[in-house]
Amino acid sequence: MSFLFAVIVFVIGLIPLILVRRNKGKLSEEAYQRRLRGAILVVIFDILIIIAFLVFVNLYTDFLWFKNLGYTGRFLTVLRFEVLLYFAGAVSAFLFLFFTTRHAFAKVNSRLARFGSFPTALVLALLLGVWTSGLWSKFLLFFHQAPSTVVDPVFGRSASFYLFSLPLYSALVGWLILTFVLAIGVTLLCLFALVRRTGEQGSVTGLTNPGVQSLTVQLLILLALPIFALVWNAVLNIFRLMYSNWGVVFGPGYVDVHFRVLGYAVTAGALLLSGILLVIAAFSSRFRRRLFGLVPAAAEGTLRLTGRALIFPAAVIGTIIIFTGIIPGIVQALIVNPNEITMETPYLKNNIEFTRAGFGLTDQRIEERQYKVGRDITPTVVAQNDNTLMNVRLWDPRALLANLKQQQEIRLYYEFFDVDIDRYHLLGKYRQVMLSARELEKTQLNPASQTWVSLHFKYTHGYGMVMLPAHDFLPGGGPDLIIRGIPPESKDPRLAIKRPEIYYGEKTRDHVFVHTSQQEFNYPSGEKNEYSTYEGTGGVLFGTPWRRFIFAFRFDGFQQLFSTYITRDSRVMFMREIRQRVAALAPFLMYDRDPYAVLTDSGRIKYIVDAYTVSSDYPYSEPYQGTLGQFNGLSYVRNAVKVVVDAYDGTVDFYLMDEDDVIIQTYRNIFPELFKSAEQMPADLMRHIRYPEDYLTVQAEVYSVYHMTDVSTFYQREDVWQFATERYRDSFQPVEPYYMMINFPDETGTEFVLIIPFTPQNKNVLNAWIAGRSDMPNYGKIIVYTLPKGVEVLGPRQIEARIDQDTEMSRALSLWGQGSSQVIRGNLLAVPLFTPQELYILYVEPIFLQATDAQLPEIKRVAAADTQRVVWAEQFDTALGLLLGQIQGQATQAQPAVAAAGGAGLSASARSQVQEVISAFKDYKDAVGRGDFTAAGQHLDRINSLLGSLSQDLGQ
Repeated sequence: MSFLFAVIVFVIGLIPLILVRRNKGKLSEEAYQRRLRGAILVVIFDILIIIAFLVFVNLYTDFLWFKNLGYTGRFLTVLRFEVLLYFAGAVSAFLFLFFTTRHAFAKVNSRLARFGSFPTALVLALLLGVWTSGLWSKFLLFFHQAPSTVVDPVFGRSASFYLFSLPLYSALVGWLILTFVLAIGVTLLCLFALVRRTGEQGSVTGLTNPGVQSLTVQLLILLALPIFALVWNAVLNIFRLMYSNWGVVFGPGYVDVHFRVLGYAVTAGALLLSGILLVIAAFSSRFRRRLFGLVPAAAEGTLRLTGRALIFPAAVIGTIIIFTGIIPGIVQALIVNPNEITMETPYLKNNIEFTRAGFGLTDQRIEERQYKVGRDITPTVVAQNDNTLMNVRLWDPRALLANLKQQQEIRLYYEFFDVDIDRYHLLGKYRQVMLSARELEKTQLNPASQTWVSLHFKYTHGYGMVMLPAHDFLPGGGPDLIIRGIPPESKDPRLAIKRPEIYYGEKTRDHVFVHTSQQEFNYPSGEKNEYSTYEGTGGVLFGTPWRRFIFAFRFDGFQQLFSTYITRDSRVMFMREIRQRVAALAPFLMYDRDPYAVLTDSGRIKYIVDAYTVSSDYPYSEPYQGTLGQFNGLSYVRNAVKVVVDAYDGTVDFYLMDEDDVIIQTYRNIFPELFKSAEQMPADLMRHIRYPEDYLTVQAEVYSVYHMTDVSTFYQREDVWQFATERYRDSFQPVEPYYMMINFPDETGTEFVLIIPFTPQNKNVLNAWIAGRSDMPNYGKIIVYTLPKGVEVLGPRQIEARIDQDTEMSRALSLWGQGSSQVIRGNLLAVPLFTPQELYILYVEPIFLQATDAQLPEIKRVAAADTQRVVWAEQFDTALGLLLGQIQGQATQAQPAVAAAGGAGLSASARSQVQEVISAFKDYKDAVGRGDFTAAGQHLDRINSLLGSLSQDLGQ
């Protein structure tokens, strides 16, 4: 519809031009030219109307969207500043360019000056206005900046200067230089045209031509202006040394502080002198001739350039190169490099301090602890960590997602986007759970059902969620769901879902119309479907025919405009995808990759999105370069905001979680109505905030180097850490952060934390782990447990190797992986267990089995290990009992092998058992081949029992 509107309006605008062209022969030349100019102006005005109307449509519909969410002030604040800056930039650029171009054009042609200067200046100014309009966030931050108590150790400037002032100054320098260069370009073209027209090729200025002299004066003045801007830039370069990467670390080093500061000061002085000399030369012809080495040419009244013209610019450029490049380079090579550790020590300290501060790793936020490491896990250790052990996550999110897709998506058009991990009180116990929301995936609808009405009126929302304890699974290996099905059924009445509809989620990217005369598909019920009508306030109310007309331009055109299903009470929902929705409200924040669903006490589904304040302008802080590409180049990151989105009505609330963050304080000054304090977050949401994975990943990668606060150790990189590695399917990969419930020593209760284990660089032994705390009042704090030097604790990769080397386990895993089945080894979790005196590490890894054509992974074994032993069993408690020696079973240390070629040397009893093993193995393979994994598991248990008996006989 928008396209058709544009075509119609454009064609109407062409009518005067067509009529003028047809009547050309009937009009005098003067009348024709006059009418032609008028017709062209009509076409230009017509195009501007089209652009203005389409911009208005988007702005007005966006305004209604913001108004529906209660953030009109946020929308108008940005819009006002964008418009103000656009006109401020465009008007100032227009005035400057108009007078310069008019003067230049006038020297070439008076008609050109009369008719060409205005449109030329206008077009260029309109483009330059776009630049200044895009600086709205920098201007707002500058004018509303909150003071910072952090001061850089070199220049004594507040961190707020670097975060809010310096970026604006740099942007303005660029805008000024571009504006001046455009004016210089126009002047040069006019001067060149004038010189060619008067036949004075090769001359710089004509003594007898006033026009050339006048343009020369203008050119020299214009050349001085960007030079003065570069003087300002050179001064700013002194402060930009806070981002220097010339030294041993990021930030200013010895050479920067003692020589490059001087170099930039000399540069500013040389450029300032150059600009002044150009201005003097503009108004003094004698000085101009001497400055540029101009001498009389053969032609009378002209001047020509000589080699002396290069002396002035060469002297300036040479001075800059010597003081900013050559001298610092010599000092670096001959003085600093041979004595680097001594001369760079104070600057290394600065880099360590400010990098840790930039990524929230200060002493106020992070605590290092060291415990004596215990070896064998005993029943006493288990008894003191009962809550931790009953919450060990056995379900790998990837395997669980595949299982849920097969069993709980119910219909093809439903989809579980991902699996979230949280904690709830289940039947009176504080438990770690896994949950996933069931969203609508319309691309999976029957093609015949993918009509405009079905896509936008009928199929409007997902439905419900599933939830299960992260530790529990059914005897067959499947998930033990506490919330399941459609409509959702809950085993715990306190977790009943009273509003299961999901209109806003992680995959809902289209727009829909609700509260129409068409009922919406709600959920399938046996052979029939249940329908409903939306009852909330989400979406923009149509209300008037005008709004309906405007939204028809934005979305579905004539289909929407003439649909009889839409009434005055209908609503249009758009920008429904969670991350897109919150980013439209606060584009100045960075958002976590993983929003997660929460079930509130009132039975509503809400999403929590972690939001970050970020900057690449924090002084002295090493920019992040790691596995999360979206954070690369940033030197400051804070998890300052939690965003809550209601899945039913789409309301969005921003809660401040870090009141000390200077960036979020500044944004709160700009948009006071946008942010709420953490105390305003409802208690049933506060219980489910968690330390975000992206944030801890970034912090842990930075901390893997910056835990070294001793300058000598840091300089030598003697103790660099890396993420531990684990095996998933057939390859090794770094351990991803995982949530866990832990009983910290000397603290009451069980805490929900996010953990990453570390190993030394290029080694596999465990030497530390980092935990981000999620529960109040400790939310946002970090604990790092370092293991004592000289104590070797096996790391995850070594435990994986122990499993691979174990006779029983490797044999079973190889057998399971044959034929039509596939083995999936889940996350290998390093579980810290505490006693008052010691720290123990328990490793737990679930083993999944799935048919290659079924994608229904189930837990078949749970492996457990400490520093000495590796065991596995069908149940976690059994594996733990085996590890403790409380249950007699197959030890999984070195097992005696059956070396019985043809049974030679074996007793009759042993040969009989060998035949039973062979028979049982054949039955196992047959069961796997037909996909009967329950029977296969029973046959495998029989094989294990027979092998155990055989081992005892051989041992006797």
